[in-house]
Amino acid sequence: MGAFAGRAAWGLLIAILVWAPLPYASVIPWAYHLLAVLAALALALALWDRRRPLRLPWELTVAIAAFLLAVGWGLLQGTPLALLQPLAHPLWSEVGEAGLKVQPTIALAPEGTRDNAVRLLTYGAVFLTALLLAREGERARRLFRLIFVVIALEAAYGLINHFAGWNTVLWEEGPKAYAGTVTGTFVNRNTFATYTGLGVLLGLALLTESLLRTGTFDDFRRRLVALGEEIMGRKGLLLVALVLVVTAHLLTGSRGGFLSLAAGFLLFVVGAFVITRPRPQTAFASLTALALAAWGLLALAGDVTFERLMRADTVDNPRTEAYALAVEMIAERPLAGHGLGSWTQAFQLHRDERFPGFWDRAHNTYLEHAVELGLPATALLYLAAALVFLRTWRGLHTRRRNRIFPLVGVSATVLVAVHSLVDFSLQIPAMAVTYAAIAGIACAQALPRELRRPELSRSHRATAVGDRPTVRTEAPAALTESP
Repeated sequence: MGAFAGRAAWGLLIAILVWAPLPYASVIPWAYHLLAVLAALALALALWDRRRPLRLPWELTVAIAAFLLAVGWGLLQGTPLALLQPLAHPLWSEVGEAGLKVQPTIALAPEGTRDNAVRLLTYGAVFLTALLLAREGERARRLFRLIFVVIALEAAYGLINHFAGWNTVLWEEGPKAYAGTVTGTFVNRNTFATYTGLGVLLGLALLTESLLRTGTFDDFRRRLVALGEEIMGRKGLLLVALVLVVTAHLLTGSRGGFLSLAAGFLLFVVGAFVITRPRPQTAFASLTALALAAWGLLALAGDVTFERLMRADTVDNPRTEAYALAVEMIAERPLAGHGLGSWTQAFQLHRDERFPGFWDRAHNTYLEHAVELGLPATALLYLAAALVFLRTWRGLHTRRRNRIFPLVGVSATVLVAVHSLVDFSLQIPAMAVTYAAIAGIACAQALPRELRRPELSRSHRATAVGDRPTVRTEAPAALTESP
């Protein structure tokens, strides 16, 4: 049963990653509820597979506990418990005084707390499933390839849609405000920019993986020549797919998406140099090649993005005023918050003539969570993310092989973290589950071997003390992982 459970979990994880972007990035209630069911089943089956017992380092243990406490508080916010009545939102008292029968809660929108808690738990389940299933190097590589292929197909669809002039999202007409830009099957171009940004990092890593294992300058030159030959052969399609993804990213016209990719790409380059420690001439040659490639792609498809960047200071942008209002809402209820998923209702209570339109998002994920959850629970939520990042960053420095995975993990985290300062991409289910899977794969490959392969470490310890080791059922990691 363990083998069947492992295969079923693997299939469900693949289904989640392939399916999530298709129905409008899974923003429709039935779509993200389906994701929640699939993610729960995948995690349960992955845990059931006793062939791969999981031992967690202290960082991940604390991260999981902090995450569950934050989500648990969100659920309590929407629960009408007598113990929590002193913390109930004052609006419910006003409604009761008006003669309406209500059940006071901390949250302004109790139904929203359950909905958003389910989403967060879904992302956490995808992360843990990927962590459990991607501890072998080849499995991790297959998942990276799968995610890149899905993003490349999304980019190809978006480009066909754009150049054909259809301006549709699947079979419906797309938003007029986004006419002339690429959104794929996502409704929002900014979220699609973050999504394709992840694809750029994955594609770069898969294309240049052999260069990240170089030692001397001669070794680098030999591998560079070999890479050129591979690009003319079996890696040619990978390069074409990467160009498509970069082009689609630039044609989204998203300023935040472009700047966040720049931040993630910068960390990717710095991390690559930390891994390889190249000689100055090697570093100069690499940077020159990257600069020329970037310049060519920007000249080809960067007009839309650069046009918006150039007029960023001349267009009225009420986001800064919304951020200031969000800070006021946080100060009003810093501990209890207004309720997970209650941003829209809280904003409606505090808005004024400066905000004539409908604001269903804060366009800053950190401020929105602080408004909804309160500062303590928000701190726990981001403590979990920070601990995962630190564990992955540590693996980037301590591992000797397969460092492509933690490198992409830390770069992707910087990308989504920067974009979350000005938008809400991580609050879109398809984007969030894709990033959660990348983070889980990267974190799994950042773990030391005794945690990734506990059955081997036990056998090694038995040999060291003179005991008779048990018969191994699989080859050592050095034989099964790619060099």
